Amino acid sequence: MSLIKKFRNCRSEKLEKAARAAAKIGIRADHVTGLSLFSGILAIYFLFSSYYAFAAFAMLHLICDGFDGVVARVTKPTRPGKYFDLLTDSTVAFIALAKVAWRLQEPYAFIAAGLYFIALLIHLRSRLQAPMTFMRTASIIVLVIATHPLFPYTDIILTAGYLTAGGVSLFSLARQLQWRMQHG
Repeated sequence: MSLIKKFRNCRSEKLEKAARAAAKIGIRADHVTGLSLFSGILAIYFLFSSYYAFAAFAMLHLICDGFDGVVARVTKPTRPGKYFDLLTDSTVAFIALAKVAWRLQEPYAFIAAGLYFIALLIHLRSRLQAPMTFMRTASIIVLVIATHPLFPYTDIILTAGYLTAGGVSLFSLARQLQWRMQHG
């Protein structure tokens, strides 16, 4: 069992009681996903301008993103809910990449954001069947560390981050091409 699956199972086990209580009072997974989207967008809005607001909203976004899945599993996961969750995570990742690109004014950073967007479109067009490697959680954690006011290597880490994102996106595109060739 992969580390991600182990973490997901542990999270579900630890948060199941809270998720059942939330569902009992009428909170649905899509409500939590909506809060995740709102807090993620606010986090990126504050990126580079207010570190503590960015960090707080980024953590709220990640917490809500984890909790929405637990709520969905204790109620009943839906296909639209799965798409909403994916689009929420991907929107936050894409606008984070775009904001880093804007700050650095590096053409390759814009290309990395574009490659991620293309890979996401292919994944969506395939009805979530084409493989895709997601990087939102790692990206946010790196941004929280790299943008801390006392961290001295912010631009170097941001550059390494967008280069990594571009590489991961190219990897996703290559895997999607391979998948397409196998599945016609």
